[in-house]
This record gives sequence, C-alpha cells and structure tokens, in this order.
Amino acid sequence: MKTPLRTLLATALIGAPLLAGAAPATLTPEQTFDLYARALLEDDTAATARLNEALKPAFNGEDALSPPAGALAKALAEPWQVVLAGAGAKADPAAAEAMYAKALQGSQCRATGSQVEDNEYVDDQKIATVQFRCQAVDLSGVRPLFAESLAEGTPATRIRFTQAYTQALQSGPRQPITGSLKLYTAKDGAFWYSANFDDLIGPVVGALAPFDEWMQDAAAADAPKVTGVPGCDLLLQQHRSCVAKIAPDQISGVDAMAEELKAKAQVQSAEAMTQECKALRPVAEMMWTDECA
Repeated sequence: MKTPLRTLLATALIGAPLLAGAAPATLTPEQTFDLYARALLEDDTAATARLNEALKPAFNGEDALSPPAGALAKALAEPWQVVLAGAGAKADPAAAEAMYAKALQGSQCRATGSQVEDNEYVDDQKIATVQFRCQAVDLSGVRPLFAESLAEGTPATRIRFTQAYTQALQSGPRQPITGSLKLYTAKDGAFWYSANFDDLIGPVVGALAPFDEWMQDAAAADAPKVTGVPGCDLLLQQHRSCVAKIAPDQISGVDAMAEELKAKAQVQSAEAMTQECKALRPVAEMMWTDECA
C-alpha cells in the first residue's frame, strides 16, 4: 500500500504556494482541514473547488489541489485483487474500487479543534495543529479470520476471510479514530495549507487495509523476546538479520539499539514503546537492501 499512497500524495498538489500577494484568508484551519478531507478521501469535487478558490491568490490563480478522481480507492483495490486471486475468487476491479470509494466516503474525517502557534522557523507565520476524528470501519471481528488464513493457508480459510472482510467493509460497524494534521499559513495569515497529507490519509488507509500491520503482529509472536513489546522485538529481529547479512561489522550498533529499547521498555508503557518502534521502523528499513528480503 505504501507506494500507491505516496504516488497519490505526490500528485495531489500542483506545487508549493507562492507566499507573495495572497489575499486575506476566508477559511479557518478547521474549515480548511474539512475541505482537504472531503477532497482527498471522499472525492468531493465541490470541496475541491471551494478550497482551490480560496487558495487561488497564493497560486497565481491556478488550482492548488488536483487529486485524481478515485485514485485512493484504486490504490486500495489493486492489492485486494491479489488477495482475492489467492483465494480463488474472480477479480472485479470496478467492484473493488467502488467498495473502497464507499468506505472512504463514509470515513467522514472532520476537524474537532485546533491550536495555533508561531512558526519558530519562519517569521510572522503560524502553524495550526488541527485535531480530527474519523469514522473507520471496525475490522476487529475479521482479524481472527485473517490470522487463520495465514496459519492454515487453505482455500476455505482464505474465502472465509475475504467474504467477512468484504461484508465488514460494506456494511459493518464503525469506530472512531483520531489524529492531527499541521497546517501552515503565509505572512499575515493569508491562507492555511498543507503539502503533506500522510497524517490524514495514513490512519484511514491503515484502518481500511491493516494487513501489513496484522502480518507484522503475527510474525512478532515468534520473535526473540528482548523488550517484551512485540513490535519492537520484531523490528530488532529483522534489523539484526539484515545487518548480519549486509554489514556484519556493524552488528554492535544493533546490540546498542536493543539495549536502549530494552531499558526504555522498563519505564515506558507498551503503547508508547509500540509507537516509538513504529517510528524507528522506516529509519531502519532505509538501511535494508534486497539481500534482506
């Protein structure tokens, strides 16, 4: 899911705003966030048009936002077709895209508040941290079937999982998820904008397609217990295995990393450690080569 999502985010904006000559803002940070969410997640063309109209003075009259219609739903549907094929089900790309589009539209991510502070790196500019809440599909009842399909790998278990997942995505209960997104403004508060939507799109995509996370959790159960936190122990196992292959002389660095995480796990909650190791994972993965696969 990572590559299609990054491609979408890279094409979502025409470019960075031109900070000179912007007109006074007519949208609050919360209103701006809501329009971004409706445009990027719900394919709401009216929201896209309104946001572009508000930002035109900062973009020399051009549209600031140009999300390809249905791109996120398509990015989610493509790997799902692979899962269906593995279960022996007939592929139907159009139906899969429609299923994900409906789920995205139902996410209803909306701002719940914001805090505005000075931008310490740019004089006379502000940063708004907008808190938001979404209504995500609750897939907790599907997870055991996913684990069963991984463990047994039979057509019957795979079909049970794909059917349950499809039903949950289409008509299952929803649960709230929360997050925050930073918006930036030009001098004199001329407008609010964001050029990075990972913090908005990531939680929703993760809730709709949590398969990578579920697979990592399953693999973590067999990782050597170093910190006692599954996500951290799996990261250490994978990182150690990779470094041993590509740079064995640097294995001491892995040992130091393990000791540091082990010490932190003695004083921090499992939830805090899980989040820390999630943040460490992409840093470690940057070092991994094809030999580590």
